[in-house]
Amino acid sequence: MSNTEYREIPVQASSGNIFADLGRPDAEEALARVRLAQQIAELIDRKGLKQSEAAELMGLDQPKVSALVRGRLSGFSTDRLLRCLMSLGQDVEIVVRDKPLEHSKAHISVIVA
Repeated sequence: MSNTEYREIPVQASSGNIFADLGRPDAEEALARVRLAQQIAELIDRKGLKQSEAAELMGLDQPKVSALVRGRLSGFSTDRLLRCLMSLGQDVEIVVRDKPLEHSKAHISVIVA
């Protein structure tokens, strides 16, 4: 193939959830956990905390904080991530409401205010 020849590469638009795009059955829960972990990492950075300081506040060891901020979330349930956020001084509000009629199923979302 010469430099001027191009071949078309098929592209598929994302649904907005990489886990759903990969066919994971727990896609919404996985994305929610990632968004919670992102918020924790942002808080640690914004507060200028060292990982060891954040670990002490959250009741974790430093290697767990390192894993968390790098997106390695095995061992981190949604509940555990929520407790970490509260340990970092965040209020966590859980809202339960009827799903919109136009949605075929209910879903989970994380909204950071």
